Amino acid sequence: MSKTLKATICCLLGYSIYGFSFIFTKIALEDSDPNVFLAIRFTLAFLILNLFILFRKGRIELKGKPVMKLLLMGFIQPVIYFICESHGIALTTASFSGIIIGLVPVMGLILGVIFLKESCSLFQIICTVLSVVGVALTTTGGIGKVSMKGLILLLISIVATTVFSILSRSISKEFSAFERSYVMTGLGSISFIAIALFTRGADINAWTEPFKSPSFVWSVLYLAIVSSVIAFTVINYALNSLSVGHTLIFSNFTAVISVIAGILILGDSFTALQLAGVAIIIASVFGVSIYKLKKEQ
Repeated sequence: MSKTLKATICCLLGYSIYGFSFIFTKIALEDSDPNVFLAIRFTLAFLILNLFILFRKGRIELKGKPVMKLLLMGFIQPVIYFICESHGIALTTASFSGIIIGLVPVMGLILGVIFLKESCSLFQIICTVLSVVGVALTTTGGIGKVSMKGLILLLISIVATTVFSILSRSISKEFSAFERSYVMTGLGSISFIAIALFTRGADINAWTEPFKSPSFVWSVLYLAIVSSVIAFTVINYALNSLSVGHTLIFSNFTAVISVIAGILILGDSFTALQLAGVAIIIASVFGVSIYKLKKEQ
């Protein structure tokens, strides 16, 4: 199996996991303050990665490497990204936020060419634009009232996602996927604990009450173990081999999974426009991937 095929499978897995994360986040937030929830999620993920080190299933070696780039990457994703995305979504409609976040592959394509000198074919550009159209269709329901503050925060979040991908790829030769994921979850844990303590103070109940709900426990376990530890690591691994533009087109695949998860778990309705959007996204994502694999042969 070629490195490109392995990386493509990792991308598909990682962003599929993210697709389910929206559902589990929604469930978890029914019982928890958003800042406390993020602190718990990333602290648990960080503890799990430390267990990998303890049992020698992972290692960290930072000496003589560009640590500042690594720390910058970890601060941008998850800290800046999660803060801006969560507040941006809260200030806009789900449809509008879905369309804006769907622009991530376009931003990735442009910045990847500018900063990493990545090649970009006309076919890839067409597929990337089509994937955005697909997201717009899957998030139908009317744009509604748009908050300028919400729009700015969402735009910052898509820039953060793209910059994270560029930094992760640029330091992939110096740092393993495990090392990058370790720093990301560590900085996420420290930052979100600080934010939660600042906003909730010494309110012990805010930290303990959510664990009385089984749905919160299962949701936070999924988000910490599967969405943070596994998804972060496989996407960082994918960025070792794939261009930023190729990797980020998979980010719109999360819309497909979110729609499917909403139908299966929450009993959401499914329209003909959403079906068309899902079909366009799948065709676009796999079109780029097959094109890249054929170029390797």
